Amino acid sequence: MVNWTPGFPVLSGVQIGVILALGWAVWQMGLLARMAGGREEGLPWEAWVYSGLGILWQGLWAVAIWQGVPPLIRFTAWNLAGWALSLLPMGLLLWIGWFLERPLPRWAILLMGLGAGVTLIAATLPYRPETGPALSAWWNARRIPGDLVLWSWGIREGIWGIGTALGLGWLGWAYLHIPRPLHRNRVAYEFLGTGLVALGEGLAWTPRSDWIALGWGVRGIGVTILALPMGWLELPSLRQVGRSLLAWGLSAILQIGLILGILAGAAALRTSLPGVVPVGLEWGGIALAIVLAQWWIGWPLHRWLRRRLLPAVDEPAAAVRRYGQTISNLLDVEALAQAAFTVLQETFGLRQGVLLLFEEQPDASLQARVIRGLGEAPDDPGRFAPDSPILRAWQEGRSLTQYEIDFGKAFQRADPAERRWLQRLGVELFVPIRAQAVLLGCLALGARSGAEAYSSADRDLLASMAEQTAAVLQNIRLVEDLRRLNARMAELNEDLARAARRLEKLDRVKTHFIEIASHELRTPLTHIRGYADLLAETLSGQDEPNGSLERILQGLRRAALRLEEIISAMLDVSQIDAEALSIYPISIQIPTLVRMAVEPLEGAIAERRQKLVVEPMEDLPVIYGDLTRLVQALRHVVQNAIKFTPDGGTITLRARRVPAEEAGSSTDYVEIAVQDTGIGIDPEDQALIFEKFYRVGPIERHSTGAIKFKGAGPGLGLPLARGIIEAHGGRIWVESPGYDEVRCPGSTFYIWLPVVSRSED
Repeated sequence: MVNWTPGFPVLSGVQIGVILALGWAVWQMGLLARMAGGREEGLPWEAWVYSGLGILWQGLWAVAIWQGVPPLIRFTAWNLAGWALSLLPMGLLLWIGWFLERPLPRWAILLMGLGAGVTLIAATLPYRPETGPALSAWWNARRIPGDLVLWSWGIREGIWGIGTALGLGWLGWAYLHIPRPLHRNRVAYEFLGTGLVALGEGLAWTPRSDWIALGWGVRGIGVTILALPMGWLELPSLRQVGRSLLAWGLSAILQIGLILGILAGAAALRTSLPGVVPVGLEWGGIALAIVLAQWWIGWPLHRWLRRRLLPAVDEPAAAVRRYGQTISNLLDVEALAQAAFTVLQETFGLRQGVLLLFEEQPDASLQARVIRGLGEAPDDPGRFAPDSPILRAWQEGRSLTQYEIDFGKAFQRADPAERRWLQRLGVELFVPIRAQAVLLGCLALGARSGAEAYSSADRDLLASMAEQTAAVLQNIRLVEDLRRLNARMAELNEDLARAARRLEKLDRVKTHFIEIASHELRTPLTHIRGYADLLAETLSGQDEPNGSLERILQGLRRAALRLEEIISAMLDVSQIDAEALSIYPISIQIPTLVRMAVEPLEGAIAERRQKLVVEPMEDLPVIYGDLTRLVQALRHVVQNAIKFTPDGGTITLRARRVPAEEAGSSTDYVEIAVQDTGIGIDPEDQALIFEKFYRVGPIERHSTGAIKFKGAGPGLGLPLARGIIEAHGGRIWVESPGYDEVRCPGSTFYIWLPVVSRSED
């Protein structure tokens, strides 16, 4: 068995306690910081493995260097601490794999397990009484160069060194290949922390007590830096910090050099011209020279260094103005994306950028359509749930980085599909485009030139540009809506034109059918009336009248007369449709027209116990028209009033002269109004009742009678009246409060006939 080395450093119990407390506090701080970083499920198992190995190594090493522990225990702890040290890089690699979201493959984990077994053998077998002497004898017999103990320590420390180098190399490779600046900055913190942890472990594994204490401190700082990305989202940029320090350092060196140069020049001048310049004037000149040098050289150099090392947008107001002028007159989203990102490329040095346009879906989610501006982008649209925290932040007007979406605690609850889709875009910053608190889209910008992160000033500048984009997008959407509306209107107009042509064709066919059917019906009707008249003459020649046959004959003649009226109306309507209605104008007195129209209906009015009121019609002008046709038209209107007025109701006729000014025409009109106290007409039906075959109410109310209450006829009376009146250059319409069979609001039909008709013209 190998003996304990007496010269190995030992520490007091108080020192060991402080070291253990410090290490435990650092580990707990890292744990709490990670928990505060938004992982409600706790630390991953890789973190537990790495932290546990660190605590194990720290505890074993503390026992090994504690002077109050027996030598054998210290010796065993010393060997096991070396074994734990060799395992630390394995835990580090597991941690880095989780951190970079690139888990180690199984073969690597198996290889690490094999290495752990080898180091355990190297840490135990050479030092045990049962195996140490035999192993040393075997080693010497084989004449293997080097000491067995040194080989055992070399294996452990070699594995530690190789593993640590692999971890640092992996982080360095990730830093160089990650395009997003904020993600790269996060890796930079891990690289720095890992390097300090490795340095601290190396210093702590030395024979000097002061180096051991320094190693523990360095390792604690490294663990703290490792914990920073876990607990704090917005980390200072190490790149920016380094450049700022470099800018200030170079500026300080240059300014100190200027001051020293001025002082050296003053000293040389004093040596060459002793006593010439008074002391007060000399120091005043030196002070003035320093101020002027700082004003003309120092501060310009400082600003130049900051511009070179800390780039920013020159003249933001000019950039916003140029952006607005470029996109203001565009009316196409593809052209808008190209123009916008061309200006943004010139301003920020972009190589990637897309325009996202949001469209609301039936389920209240928003679909994001990708419009390419710079570089490549996926063509498939993204979808965001109504309660998405990412969408809510954009709706509130907050610009988000991909780093915030990936690691921000508020966005861990977002749908993983949303986050994966955003990652595929390959951009760094999302600036919402809003108009009146309504989210229209986003400017999705890639990383800046030089892999610099966007500053708060850059975000404010981009927010101003997004406002201008919102105004242009609103104009584009209005134009697109108008285009879609025009296209839809064109389609509807074409559909309407086709429907109109079809209806016109069907109407002509129907008119021809009515005309043919009317002629075909008129011939047998003439025979029926002839035979009825012949039968009436036969009955009148008999000595004894037959009452039953006479009643049958009267019914037959009334039915034939009613049928003849319907057939005549059908023929007249077909002539009106064909614009072939014959008009024979004569001078007509309005009272005569009214009397001839209502006299045949007095029996029907009496049968329905209705009251007919004809107001005085004096001083009315003479009109010119076809008396028979106008009587026919007015009779249909009065007959309609009789049908839809309850028994005991009143029908009133009045007439007046309508001056040309009131009529809005070049001629005067005579107005004939037919007012009833009937059930009224629904406003939706007031224009339709003048169409052929249109009847108000269900078909069950159809009646062959001419005066039955609510008895709907064939629907030809009012269309025929309108055709006759319009053929005379007049017009007809109805006014009614509505349909009500209980209150009976009534209706008023107005007929206007010109004093000088078109036929006379």
